[in-house]
Amino acid sequence: MLTNRAETVSTEAYLAGMRAIVQPVGLVTAACGGERDGVTAVTVCSATMEPPTLLVSIKQDSAVAQIITRCEAFGVSFLADTQARMARRFSDGGAEGEMLFAEGKWLIAATGAPLLDGAVSAFDCRLVDVVTCGGHSLFLGRVVSMISNEGEGLLYGDGYFRRLASKD
Repeated sequence: MLTNRAETVSTEAYLAGMRAIVQPVGLVTAACGGERDGVTAVTVCSATMEPPTLLVSIKQDSAVAQIITRCEAFGVSFLADTQARMARRFSDGGAEGEMLFAEGKWLIAATGAPLLDGAVSAFDCRLVDVVTCGGHSLFLGRVVSMISNEGEGLLYGDGYFRRLASKD
């Protein structure tokens, strides 16, 4: 039974609860008019199976959000557990724009979105809707093509990148 009927929980309580959840790590990328950008994201999930649609949440004022809005397409590369370096590269703020893509091998998807070669799975999405919530944009993208590879996915929880335990 729910006993707390407050309008919202505190930001601190919310963050503490979310840190306890282990989530897959993806790179959300976009390209438009010769400009590319991307960001590490853990707020990526399947929105619907029919039609295949992903949901990603990105800060509204970020360069990648602006590119997605302008060109109406984005890519999501779910990282392998050996690709934590790429997750850090796209999240630490040291590199931005085209410099982000100086490492790794990048494939160009049908929409023009960059997808990281060797990712566990990578999805090429055509934008179908955008919902604004707080300072973020929730982008819904119809999956128009994808790549799937062998390997285990990189996870994020409690402030750290993680690997799954052995299957044995």
